[in-house]
This record gives sequence, structure tokens and C-alpha cells, in this order.
Amino acid sequence: MVHDGTSKRLLISRRSFLATSAAAVVTSTEFTQAGSQRPVILGQGYLSFYAVTGAVVQEMLERLGHSVEVREGPHETIFPLLGDGAIDLMAAVWLPEGHATYWAQYGRDAEEIAKFFDGAHFFWAVPEYVPRSEVSSIADLEKPAVAERMNKVIQGIGAGATITTLSQEAIGAYKLDGVGYSFHSGTPAEWIAAYEKAVADQKWIVFPTWAPQYLNRDGKLRPLEDPRGILGGTNHASLVGPRKRLQLLPAKTRTALSRIHIGIDGVTEMDWVVNVKKKTPREAARSWIEANEGEVRSWLGE
Repeated sequence: MVHDGTSKRLLISRRSFLATSAAAVVTSTEFTQAGSQRPVILGQGYLSFYAVTGAVVQEMLERLGHSVEVREGPHETIFPLLGDGAIDLMAAVWLPEGHATYWAQYGRDAEEIAKFFDGAHFFWAVPEYVPRSEVSSIADLEKPAVAERMNKVIQGIGAGATITTLSQEAIGAYKLDGVGYSFHSGTPAEWIAAYEKAVADQKWIVFPTWAPQYLNRDGKLRPLEDPRGILGGTNHASLVGPRKRLQLLPAKTRTALSRIHIGIDGVTEMDWVVNVKKKTPREAARSWIEANEGEVRSWLGE
């Protein structure tokens, strides 16, 4: 006969075991219980081209029966969430160069899931009306005749963006500070406004930018050569996520996400719809998905 104290200990142990087992079951099915699952947390950059890419992912997840919570912010806010395992997915990381510093710091426990597009890159550009014969390279900006006409305040976006860091390096590498150029970080609205005002006034301006980005669609921006290679080469943009959190997603979801490929032209077009047609990122994504329904259904295995 078992002593009462022993019986109580066995009962407590059994209850603890059952509670632990139940917790394990909840953890492994937390994304699959219809109507009661926690949302998939999707982190994304605060620029519109990230937002449309993230919106495609959100549409996919919702078709798969998930609810989605979006967390949006600048690089210096979103990448730490990836490193801390505080989000399930992130759209997007540029590799191997574009976000290499952030990835080295915050991507150790994360992995690439899908390649959204190839050909991502940073560059400086000038409006098409600036003669190529006078300005074809970043190095040309130092020429006295060019420096005299060019707006020497180069307006960029946030301080934590890679294009900001690289642009500041370019000013030093090409000795542009010596002839009066300076780089100012700011909001995306300030960056676009500086370009639009210059074009409206037909003024010469240096525009630090990247692809994909909606202004590339109309062909009115001319990229400058970068003979020193300061702004880097081409990248691919990937959907990523912390390994431990990815393992909790249903296999069907992981497989569907791994098939996503939008292409740089698709992202550029959606970004244009947002910025020119004034649609929301979700509306732009839905229009793109509708136009590519067959491909999207193949991602879902339908």
C-alpha cells in the first residue's frame, strides 16, 4: 500500500506531467487552431516598397487561415525584433551586401525562407534633364562646373538606412565634401519632396535611391556610375524568420511561404500604385495577386 504522502506526490507529479504535455501540444498547434490561434507576427520596413512586399505575404497567410499582426518601423527598430525572436517573419532582408551589417548582428538565429526578387541595389541618380555629357559618374560631381550648378545638399532618408550610411561614405570617398556637398538624413516624405521640387524647378540634384522604387518606373531618373563601388553591388531580397518560431508554423504554411517570388518589376509596380495611384499597400498587393492569380495559387499548392 502506498503511503498518503507518496500518493500526493505522485498525483502532483502526474498533474505536472500532464500540464507540461498539454503546454507542448498548445505550442506545437498554436498557429493551427481555427479561431483561437495567435496571430503570425510580420515585421517589415517602414518604406512603401517593403509594405507592398509584406502585404503580399499577409494576403498569403490569410488565405492559409492565419490572422496576421504587422509591426512596421525603420531598420534600427525591426532588425532587433528579428534578433530577439519577437517576430515570426520579416520582409525583407537584402543579401549578401545590402543589410549585411544588420544580418551579422541580428540574423544569427534566423534563416531565409523565400527570395522575393533579385537585382536589388543602391545607387545615386540625377534627373534625366541633367546632361550625361556633363554628369555620368559620381566622380563628375566634383568638377567645378558641375558643383556650381548642383544642389549640394543631398537629401536622404533615415539615419539607420543602409543607403544613408553608404551615401555618407561616398561623399568622403569621392571628396565631395571638399567642394561643399553634404548629406542630410530625413523622412521619406522629405526625401521625395526634395526630388519633386528640384524637378518642378528643373534644378540639378543628386538623388540617393535604390531599386525597386516607384520613381524608377517612369524612366526619368538616370543612375550614375560608381567607379569606386562604394554603393555596393546587386542583392536579392528575402523573407526571413527566427528558426525557432518558423518551426512552430504548420508545414503547409512554411512550404507556401518558401514559394513566394514577386520579382523586382512586380514590387516596383506595386510601389508605383501606392505612391502615384494613392492606393494602400494591401490594395496594391491584392491587385498584383489578382493579375498573377495562377502563380499565387501554385504557391498555395492549389
